Amino acid sequence: MDEHAVLVELGLTDSEAIIYLALLEQGSSLVGPIIKKTGLHRATTYQILERLKEKGLVSSIIVEKKQHFSAISPKEFSTLLQEKEERFMEILPRLLLKESLAKESQQVTVYSGVKGLRTVFDQMLDEIAVGGAYYDFGVSGTFKEVMGSYFYTWQKKKKEKHMRPRVIFNKSVRETKPELIKEYVGEYRFHPEDFTSMTDTFIYNDTVVLVIWTAKPPVAIVIKNKENAQSYRNQFLLMWKNSKK
Repeated sequence: MDEHAVLVELGLTDSEAIIYLALLEQGSSLVGPIIKKTGLHRATTYQILERLKEKGLVSSIIVEKKQHFSAISPKEFSTLLQEKEERFMEILPRLLLKESLAKESQQVTVYSGVKGLRTVFDQMLDEIAVGGAYYDFGVSGTFKEVMGSYFYTWQKKKKEKHMRPRVIFNKSVRETKPELIKEYVGEYRFHPEDFTSMTDTFIYNDTVVLVIWTAKPPVAIVIKNKENAQSYRNQFLLMWKNSKK
């Protein structure tokens, strides 16, 4: 696939891709040479340049009362794409929640505050059988910070029930909270890329629990639906397969 086709696949229009590539080849340029190279109309070229500026892909400066345009480096373009992906991943739990709420035959309950979250985690311990498992991804290590000493109670009870949880930590936890990993009871891996999420997604039995640690107070959304839980479980297993130990 050529460069133009890839840029269009990434979201640029046909004309935007043409002008971006033309600017990369020409360097800083007045609008005249761009029009000559691309064959686009003058008014259209200005409109597209403004759109590319809004997207952060083109910059401009005034030199001797004339506007010169430049394309950002492909490396910066790559950074912009990564930032967009990270922003999407931040809202992914909320999008998945919207999707799940649209499905029938499910029970949704919202708990807030430390006491509310304790109720949720105690309920998890009660509902998971001895030797059973839960899955959790998007783990930032904030559980201990928010729940305090309950973190140790939670780990102790998991051990007593011989539970076999699997957790995917955010990559940063390995460097910033190594003691947390030692204290954690269960099997764990790390996201292969830097991905910061303050939302834990727990999956067990027919239940999905979304814990939003950054809410004031913290919030847990409990969704009971067999089909929904299986969908999240499949997603976790795919992430687990592609995560690093």
